[in-house]
Amino acid sequence: MNNKACQTIDIKPENTEKRPDITSETTPVEYFEELMFARVNLCSLSKIESLNAVIRFVIAGDNAGSWTIEVEAGLLKRVVRNYTATSSPSSEAVLVPSSTFLMNSETLMSIIRKEITPQQAFFKKMVQIEGDIAIALKMNVLVNYL
Repeated sequence: MNNKACQTIDIKPENTEKRPDITSETTPVEYFEELMFARVNLCSLSKIESLNAVIRFVIAGDNAGSWTIEVEAGLLKRVVRNYTATSSPSSEAVLVPSSTFLMNSETLMSIIRKEITPQQAFFKKMVQIEGDIAIALKMNVLVNYL
């Protein structure tokens, strides 16, 4: 996905006091747009202050879409839904990912439910990675918060 050909829509976190559960019915759209802020930021694990990354997820299949997340000091700072630009770019700053993960919705949800690790999915060719591979290694840490 060409970073210059994307517009973004910010996903605003809801005021949630309890970390929401992931069910077998949770979809990637629900996860990124409704649950991710609370799942990551309300995780009881200690935050890794050195974890700073901008990562794009391109999801194929059911509930397909593309989302970019910004993690700062181990906390989720921003989630945006990406759209291919058909008109002039939005005035908001576009998050440019250093890595992009491409997978189908079943693989994403299996990783989030901890049924498979990101490394297992990668070596089984269920996930493709574009960009900075070092960020991909950090994804193993981030998945603990998901």
